Amino acid sequence: MSYTTNEVAIKLGLTKDGLYYYEKEGLLPPIARDKSGHRNYSESDVEWIFLIQCLRDTDMPIYKIKRYVSLLMERGGASIPERREILKEHETFLIEKIKVFQTFQKLVEKKLEFFDNVVNSEDPEAIGCMDYAAEWEYVKTIFGGIKVD
Repeated sequence: MSYTTNEVAIKLGLTKDGLYYYEKEGLLPPIARDKSGHRNYSESDVEWIFLIQCLRDTDMPIYKIKRYVSLLMERGGASIPERREILKEHETFLIEKIKVFQTFQKLVEKKLEFFDNVVNSEDPEAIGCMDYAAEWEYVKTIFGGIKVD
């Protein structure tokens, strides 16, 4: 089965310009064209574009995606170890990013807890939030200090 540019854009939630960008940047294998020069995307092309979207949505840089694509196009199955390494590095990046977001989630939870305590307090003075310096010190104690690299 083949798809038009518009069908692929709708199917994957992209714009036509987004598809053209992926092609222009060399992120896609060559796309077949009909007699009129219109693109005909195969199911394999759609799966490939979906992978690119996933990698982009997880903040993989374009240059790494290009490297991954070029390895596949130049060396096919022989490039599996190198492509695996690219994905392994990206997995490590994602694991670290998830840890950061989990820390942010804890901060938001603590802030919500603070607001709940203020709202439910009988003490009229509790309505005033603590000053930023004191709040920052409080946040640092929640996480056992702030890690600086």
